Amino acid sequence: MKLVQFLSVFFALTLYTFAQNEYVLTIEESVNLALKNSKNLKIAESKVFSAEAKLQETNTQLYPTLKLTSGYTRLSEVEPFKFNFQGRDIEISPTILNNYQIRLGIQYPIFTGFRLENTSKMMELNAKASEKDYESERTKIVYDVKTAYWSIKNLESSLKSVYENIRQVQAHLTDIENFYKNGMATENDVLKVRVQLSNLELAKLDIENALNLSRINFCIMLGIPATSTLNLTSEINPEIVDYADLNKLLELAYRNRPELQAMELRKEASQKAISIARSGWYPQILLGANYYYNRPNQRLMPLQDKFYGTWDFGITLSYDIWNWMSTKYQTQQAEASYYQSDLGYQQVKDGITLEVSQNYFAYLKAKEKIKVAKENVLQAEENYRVTNEKFKNGLVASSELLDAEVALLNAKISYNNSLLEFEIAKAKLEKSINFVK
Repeated sequence: MKLVQFLSVFFALTLYTFAQNEYVLTIEESVNLALKNSKNLKIAESKVFSAEAKLQETNTQLYPTLKLTSGYTRLSEVEPFKFNFQGRDIEISPTILNNYQIRLGIQYPIFTGFRLENTSKMMELNAKASEKDYESERTKIVYDVKTAYWSIKNLESSLKSVYENIRQVQAHLTDIENFYKNGMATENDVLKVRVQLSNLELAKLDIENALNLSRINFCIMLGIPATSTLNLTSEINPEIVDYADLNKLLELAYRNRPELQAMELRKEASQKAISIARSGWYPQILLGANYYYNRPNQRLMPLQDKFYGTWDFGITLSYDIWNWMSTKYQTQQAEASYYQSDLGYQQVKDGITLEVSQNYFAYLKAKEKIKVAKENVLQAEENYRVTNEKFKNGLVASSELLDAEVALLNAKISYNNSLLEFEIAKAKLEKSINFVK
């Protein structure tokens, strides 16, 4: 009885563990899971957070700063300052060996040649560029997941076609062996069918291996255990979309692509860097105030071994009259960086133009390729049906039936590949114009 209970618990736990590692996923659920678990996306998100923190740090320089300092100093013993008056020693300043200092200071930059304002704006632009980098990474993940998902579905369909073809060739082998026994076929005919069956078994093994590796890669992409069992429920059902003409797609891409937006923001940031460099041509004006609570307080004479409070207030103006044209060279460096950013922006835009154009024409080709591949399957199925009937009636040779079987398998695999090619072409086009569902 105890053994039965143990086995029941064991099998229950086994089934529970298996269920825990089984994922039934649609294409939409796969995308959401990948976005949730993606390490690359989390890195991009962390960079956004870091850039925003850097912006806040920069903005703190625009406001007054309050600083408290304190200290203690022990002085060595020296003779106090005295003078003799009418035969009597008068001590002017006593020696106070223990010194305590407390200072509370406030400082505010009134004018810095617009350096702080432009630095803040530059950091803000860089933070926004980091957000666009995050969007770009997100778009890439969506595309990668869709491509991997449909690739697995394509391999599953191809494997199914190979299984069907194996059953057909096995039936063919049974028929040809019967013919051979009755003297209606040669041994060579039998061997040809057996070789074809062996080739199909190898093809099945190759597809199974590719499918297993694709599933492991997909699990890693989704952030789930690599050995999880996947049940992908979405089917490749091409939704033919008549996209606008190429010029409108390019306009849409220029407007929506986060990579281009990020480059534009960084180009503006480089422009602010020029203004920051030029701030060296202006004077710097600082406002400062301090409150001292010292023992002894040096402003009180004679010194007393007591705490006294005093304060000061002032405005400081500094201006580099001559710095060997350092500001000029810094400005030239900033202008060169801006020029490089502008060229980088144009390069990204040119790359987007080429990418959208290629993906647009690839989509049109893939759309037509499905029609042709589907017609080839219909023709191959009819050819196999007719050839198989003729073979059973002894009207055609075994080699012709083998050719028909191979042609049917190739047609089905080509059709599956055309569906995959279409889905990938559509995903690429949507990614290139940043149209992500």
